[in-house]
Amino acid sequence: MTHFFSALGIDPLLELLQQSGDAMAIYTGPEFTIQFANDAMLTFWGKDQSVIGKRFEDTFPETDGESFTELLSKVWESKEAYIGKEIPETVEIQGHRITSYYDVTCKPVLNKEDAIYWILHTAKDVTAIINARKILLEKEKKDHEAKEQLKASNRTLRSSNEELSALNREYTLTNEQLGYSNKIFYDQNIKFRKENNELLSGNEKFQNDITQLGDANRNLTSRNQELKDLNDTITELNNKLTESDISFSNLIDQAPVAIMLLKGDRFIITMINDAMLALIEKDYSVIGKSLFEVLPELNGQPAAKMMIETFESGKPNSDHSNPVLLNRSGQLEHGYFTFNYTPFIENGQVTGVIDMAVEVTPQVLAIREREEIILEKSVLEETLLKSEQRLQGILETMAEGVGVIDANGQMVYANPMAQHILGLSESAIKERTYDDPKWQNLRLDGTPLPAEEHPMSIMMATGKPVYDHEIGVQPPGKETMYISINAAPLFDTDGNLTGGIGTFMDVTSRRIITRGKEDFISIASHELKTPVTALKASLQLLQRSHDRLPPESREKLVNQSITSLDRLSGLINSLLDTSRIEQGQLKLEKRLFTISELFDDCCSNFSEITDQEIIFQGDTDQQVVADNQQIGQVMINFITNAIKYAPESKQIIITAKKTDDEEIKISVKDQGPGIPKEKQEHLFKRYYRTNYHGQKFTGLGLGLFISGDIIKEHGGKVGVESEEGQGSEFWFTLPI
Repeated sequence: MTHFFSALGIDPLLELLQQSGDAMAIYTGPEFTIQFANDAMLTFWGKDQSVIGKRFEDTFPETDGESFTELLSKVWESKEAYIGKEIPETVEIQGHRITSYYDVTCKPVLNKEDAIYWILHTAKDVTAIINARKILLEKEKKDHEAKEQLKASNRTLRSSNEELSALNREYTLTNEQLGYSNKIFYDQNIKFRKENNELLSGNEKFQNDITQLGDANRNLTSRNQELKDLNDTITELNNKLTESDISFSNLIDQAPVAIMLLKGDRFIITMINDAMLALIEKDYSVIGKSLFEVLPELNGQPAAKMMIETFESGKPNSDHSNPVLLNRSGQLEHGYFTFNYTPFIENGQVTGVIDMAVEVTPQVLAIREREEIILEKSVLEETLLKSEQRLQGILETMAEGVGVIDANGQMVYANPMAQHILGLSESAIKERTYDDPKWQNLRLDGTPLPAEEHPMSIMMATGKPVYDHEIGVQPPGKETMYISINAAPLFDTDGNLTGGIGTFMDVTSRRIITRGKEDFISIASHELKTPVTALKASLQLLQRSHDRLPPESREKLVNQSITSLDRLSGLINSLLDTSRIEQGQLKLEKRLFTISELFDDCCSNFSEITDQEIIFQGDTDQQVVADNQQIGQVMINFITNAIKYAPESKQIIITAKKTDDEEIKISVKDQGPGIPKEKQEHLFKRYYRTNYHGQKFTGLGLGLFISGDIIKEHGGKVGVESEEGQGSEFWFTLPI
């Protein structure tokens, strides 16, 4: 399933990733293989665990998948993270298309060599935040629309009041005109009476007056009609004013938000809708009462101060997500509200306040909870990152090699020490299995190791750990090395074996020392047995046939006995020197002597045992202060080895040369077969013995080990330079 992360042995880390509410996935390689995806990411994709181990573009062949593959390629090539905010993603779940919003991050994870291990893809679900934001925006929009409607109603009311005032002025003017007309009528009646009195004076004049009176009556009738029409207009305007009041009341009652009208400086509840009653948990009996009488807990709170300020200044005020302490169900509790206070104006004076409120407590608590979750996740991610960094640091600095395999035995991870031990890059290691036939695995006895006996195979077959199992490994063209392997199985959450993790260390030196000890015991037994057997045989022959042997035979047997004793003494001294070196008891008796004296003391007798020409050259007159006996032992060892291992070399050249005013270098060079590079580092180790082209030589394998420590005790250095077919040069330095 998620064997890539499990393969690293990070079970707690994997559990954190798996239980994370954020969608997380890990891709490896330039083909972006899905190595891990938690449940949140699988839900986001609409997929199941079958996608693990598949390439991303194979899992999502549609257009969006291709564009995301291009994005992953850019991250892989540039090694720079991609961050996307509030990205909409629509997936089909059970036949329904659901759109969610995510903060997306694609982050490359690099090693010390600045190469990419993997890409970590996280998608944080921010749908709840965006939905909460949409709700708040919708509420603010509705608040704004309600305020605009209220403002429009106020403008309509003011317009109606102004129109009524105009009609009242017109009515007053009409009444004045009517009074004037009545006065004219009265004057006309007086004139009519006067004219009636004068009627008798002449019928023609009477007829004229009758005509004038008819005209006056018609004018009066017209004026009366105008007055009637004016009264009808006033009645209509009064009806409109009444309808405006009713509309304002209906607006408050039907508003989708909580609204109430508070009148006077005591803030008497004049109008209130059901939404506001539900918000404060009261009924219509509160109408006519002071707000602070109904809700005494409001007194002194910021919301109440803002309302009083609106009444006193005549300027609207608003606040978002304001905390208010309210008595609900007999218990004081905090709620969060968005307020809007608008001054209520009558005849140009502020007579009250219109209070509109929307409770946003669930949204505020949801946002706070979301912020806390985000903070916790941030802390968790930081902790996870630190854990990954610590784990990466541990893996990269371990003295042991660490390798991880999948269920098929394919290598999926190798730390730097594993790469160093195997001499391969991580990419080259990942192309192999643990039992790759390109490298021959061996038993400790040198026979081929069957695949089923490999410690990783044993672990995969049994599902149980394997500890300290040593095997040999034969790389092509290189000397066999030995590694000690610990193997442990890796299981998924269902208990299925998904691979294994192996830690191993190069124990070639330990194996060489162990084998050297074994060889040493065998060789020492043989080397000690040979002179003892020869000595015993010579002494027994002398004992049994002493009187019958001629003098020359007795002398020969005595000389053989002395030679055997000298050889036995030399072997014993080598063992004693080794013991003293191990216990730090090697004593030096330094004195002043020249290099030529050293050569004369130790090299004068070599002409008796070899036909090879020994040449001594260089700064032979240079004086040094050292233990000439032990330095002579080093010289003898180097020359003896040259004679023994390079018998075809016609010359052995000994060179003494000052490297500077404080040091002289003495070297012994032959023209022998040379020493392979991989063996040179072991030459000065205890018990190490090499064979030259299948040849076996006598000795305990301690000479170079003892020589190296003698030179180190003198404060010098020792080494060898050799190429196969070009001879060897053993050298040491001494302080002058």
